[in-house]
Amino acid sequence: MIIKQNLPLVSILLPVHNSGEFLESCLKSLLSQSYSQIEIIAIDDKSRDKSFDTLKKFKKIDKRIRIQKNKKTYGIAVCLNRAIKQTKGSFIAFMDSKDVCSINRIKKQVQYLLSHSDVVAVGSQCTYIDEDNKRIETSLFPEKHEIIQPGLFSGLSMQFESAMINKTLLPRDILHFDTKPYPAIYTDIFMKIISYGQLANIPTVLQWHRKLSGISQGTLNAPIEHIKLWTKSIVFYDYRPSFRSLINPLIKHIQ
Repeated sequence: MIIKQNLPLVSILLPVHNSGEFLESCLKSLLSQSYSQIEIIAIDDKSRDKSFDTLKKFKKIDKRIRIQKNKKTYGIAVCLNRAIKQTKGSFIAFMDSKDVCSINRIKKQVQYLLSHSDVVAVGSQCTYIDEDNKRIETSLFPEKHEIIQPGLFSGLSMQFESAMINKTLLPRDILHFDTKPYPAIYTDIFMKIISYGQLANIPTVLQWHRKLSGISQGTLNAPIEHIKLWTKSIVFYDYRPSFRSLINPLIKHIQ
């Protein structure tokens, strides 16, 4: 991989599990980025479909892709941790293997982080689509840290898979994912990193995030884990989420 001077390398983490129907579109959107200084680290969690065959095909086409297949299904936390260990970039971007991103996503986020040295992570607006690529809705995430931070628990302030992190602002090894239900696995990481910088969202839609029928994409799949994470944020991270951020997701889960 040839790294151009003065352009930071972006490591894109791509956990994959039974995403064969959408993975090709995902990879095409990443490889066609207007910002070329990227590496894609794809970890297949022992998919039962054609996902790994698709990864092998694209790896032959573009050397910026590195792939690995787990011997058994471990879950997204193990995939992300294995990918993190292989990263070479100063910036870390997340990607859902069923999503598609704008051709300028990486470029715009790199530019934002380079021009905002106090921002540790930047997301974007997202258009939510179904399995047939039909538009469901478009996000209205807040742009500023002081509004994003209180909404992390409610799931109303950031789509984590659209985010890019400035790793240079963080201590070594802080980006370690604990085994938790989605999206608590990401919420936990973002609670850790807000001690080292602010959060932001670019007002432009840079990601098309897929919501599939039969798969819970709610704020938390497990109310007990949500309560534990809410408590942990106060005790260990000096984070003060509102009481509403505890209650609202629990009400949604009951409904």
